Amino acid sequence: MVAFVLFRSTAVPVAPPDAGAAQVASCRTLQTLLPGTVDGLARRSVEPSSDLTAAWGEPAVTLRCGVGRPKALLLTSELFAVNGVSWFAEAEGAGWRFTATGRSVYVEVDVPSGSEQQASAPLVDLATPITSALPLTQQH
Repeated sequence: MVAFVLFRSTAVPVAPPDAGAAQVASCRTLQTLLPGTVDGLARRSVEPSSDLTAAWGEPAVTLRCGVGRPKALLLTSELFAVNGVSWFAEAEGAGWRFTATGRSVYVEVDVPSGSEQQASAPLVDLATPITSALPLTQQH
């Protein structure tokens, strides 16, 4: 008798955004600087594999680099800063979506509810890579 064991993939499904060539180049630089842990959560592989996405922990905190400007982001929108990065926060499904603004590329971080962390805590560990890889711009 032959037994087959099926292994479930540990990769997190994260759809890469449709980014332009300049955005992809910036996101590749960011990818090389992203930490192995975010707020104590270990980095995980993503599916499909992409220089535009990353994930940490379970439930997964996910990052997408090169996203479009959030539709709800207005000149009058309230932003908050974490270690030199301005973020726009939106309740999203069962968690929060934070979008880094004022950079050459928009970066979106989704933090699921029910995680043990304060929703914005992962942004602390992502601030240095973002400030290093993505220059400031005048955009909001």
